Amino acid sequence: MARSQTHSRIYLVRHCDVHNPEGIIYGFRPGTHLSAYGVSQARTLGSYFRSRPISAIFTSPLERARETASIIADAHTPPLAMTISDDLREADFNRHLEGVRRPFIPLLRPLWLIHLAAPGLLPLDESVNAQAARMFHAIHDAQAHHPAGEVILVSHGDPIQSLWIVASGRSRYALHHLQCAKGGMLILDFENSRLVHLEYLPPLEIRFRAAHPGAREDPEFS
Repeated sequence: MARSQTHSRIYLVRHCDVHNPEGIIYGFRPGTHLSAYGVSQARTLGSYFRSRPISAIFTSPLERARETASIIADAHTPPLAMTISDDLREADFNRHLEGVRRPFIPLLRPLWLIHLAAPGLLPLDESVNAQAARMFHAIHDAQAHHPAGEVILVSHGDPIQSLWIVASGRSRYALHHLQCAKGGMLILDFENSRLVHLEYLPPLEIRFRAAHPGAREDPEFS
């Protein structure tokens, strides 16, 4: 007798826009909060997910991700239980860059040039494969607790893009041009533990689908 398939869906959301008037790399710095626009983006995500059969939401421990996750969770009925996962944290190389304004990175953080040429080569860096591995670990952990249904994970740009690169078989150098925008997300569909579909939704598409639920093409799992 054939074993029945277990379907699950993961929404891998990048945190929303950050209040950053100085234009610095914020990395792991405390006190980094969503901007007014970021709050609006998170509310749009909350509207998008409100009618979805979401089981839980997991988030990076960093404030901007937790704030994004909290707004989404509170918009759901009933409110979603929120769990912190260190696997969803920012890319480790941002510890080296944080506090520096973007135009001054080559001058003040010249190791950034090595990171551009060979992501993961430096001891303080984190390879694309390493970032993707911890992201998949977070996904599998969420699936272990919620084996069927839909779960939201809130993380950061480089880790999400690293998973996207590995899942789609791209070169590690795609890390520097493949872009999951703030407030955007990947939708990942699984049969048992096998990834069978990946789709990127940019913020504008999420806004459109939130405003026009009937226009969604993504299927409900049963």
